[in-house]
Amino acid sequence: MKFNFKLGVVTATVLLLSACGSSPTRTGSVYNERAEREKLGAVYQGRSYVSPSQYLFPVSQVANRSGVINQGDFLTQLSEVRSYSNNLVNRHASTYGKITNWVLSGADVDQLADFGLNSRQLSGDDGFQNVLMTGYYIPVFHGRANKSSQYQHPVYALPKNKRYSRAQIYNGALNGQGLELAYSTMYDVFAMGVQGSGFMDMGNGRLTHFAYGGQNGYPYTAVGRLLVEDGEIPKEQMSMQAIKAWGERNPSRFQALLERNASYIYFKVDPTDKPKGAAGVPLIGLSSIAVDRNVIPLGSIVLVEMPRIDSQGNWTGAHDLRLVVALDVGGAIKGQHFDLYQGIGDKAGQTAGFLKHYGRAWVLN
Repeated sequence: MKFNFKLGVVTATVLLLSACGSSPTRTGSVYNERAEREKLGAVYQGRSYVSPSQYLFPVSQVANRSGVINQGDFLTQLSEVRSYSNNLVNRHASTYGKITNWVLSGADVDQLADFGLNSRQLSGDDGFQNVLMTGYYIPVFHGRANKSSQYQHPVYALPKNKRYSRAQIYNGALNGQGLELAYSTMYDVFAMGVQGSGFMDMGNGRLTHFAYGGQNGYPYTAVGRLLVEDGEIPKEQMSMQAIKAWGERNPSRFQALLERNASYIYFKVDPTDKPKGAAGVPLIGLSSIAVDRNVIPLGSIVLVEMPRIDSQGNWTGAHDLRLVVALDVGGAIKGQHFDLYQGIGDKAGQTAGFLKHYGRAWVLN
């Protein structure tokens, strides 16, 4: 649905470790990769290796005994699922009932079995249960209904012929078709496409929600990865903020950079003002995730250790235990990788832009 292409820029900065054998040697590049991951929240000491090909394995207890910090927001998210998706409710009715009773009793992880709940832990792509966690959000951009000197780049509705490349669109392929929904800056329209949707302050005191309206059929190329490969931005400094800053420093080169990503997102006005994921359910910040549905079915309940990061994107050494519902998918979300929905606005966007860290996760059912 709407968030299918949001995270290629962020996740392109992460080099994933493909562990092999039962005990990878801590030398050379493997050692260096582990050291880099440990800075981002990964833990290896005291853990047993489980083959990454076994996505989920049963555990008798959840190893993290800290308290769930988003019980109220999670119950609100589950209420939205019940209101908007009979399909998910019918598929997961038993789990939803048990989870609700457990949360209302205090959500003590040591009491999961008392409520008939089983736990399956993700092995992590490295085999040591470290699951990649990135973030996405609904940005608030600025624009106008009509073109101006400040806002010159259209937000386009889906055309009948959607097979124009980004370069063709930038060079006028959609002119004269009446598809302009609004106008903003080149970066903001690009960033809204990365996120898949967004709210726009149109200058009249109200926000307009532009939802995902379609894609032009071209493969997605992460411009963040291109900037790293071109030597423009160090890999460890890559973020949406870094891309924006680069564009401000290099305005004459920015369009050419974006055109190397032929993929283009179209939009539609959503009068409900509720951002929804692929499951068609409104999303609650920090209580829903995008997943690879080949690993985690939509509607699943997952207990995640969300890495706690500071304002510069550095891991603080702590994780927060949160309950989330799998309600979205994404083109960059493959395998054991979760994309945590952060919410709406700049604060959510700052975390989403920096988050490319690791934590553990357990599917509850």
